[in-house]
Amino acid sequence: MIPANAHVALAAHENNGGVKILRRGYNFTDGIDSVGRLDAGLMFLSYQKDPAQFVSIQSRLGASDRLNEYIRHVGSGVFAVPPGLSGAGDYFGKALFA
Repeated sequence: MIPANAHVALAAHENNGGVKILRRGYNFTDGIDSVGRLDAGLMFLSYQKDPAQFVSIQSRLGASDRLNEYIRHVGSGVFAVPPGLSGAGDYFGKALFA
């Protein structure tokens, strides 16, 4: 029932070789811009083991997502997030120095 080019279908792990990412969107509004338009949007965050997972899903979305007509990508960044602490004597980034 869901069209193949719907955002939810393109991003679903069932349609991406089982690739799953944790994702969250945050709406923002920053007033009115210089020409009187509402400056608002969505800050999208995702967490995955490998940035290639996000790239593969985003490539599918970029090619045929029905939402593309309504969105504009402004910027991005990739950050390493170390795992949590496992117990006494552990510290952030310990695995990187082992």
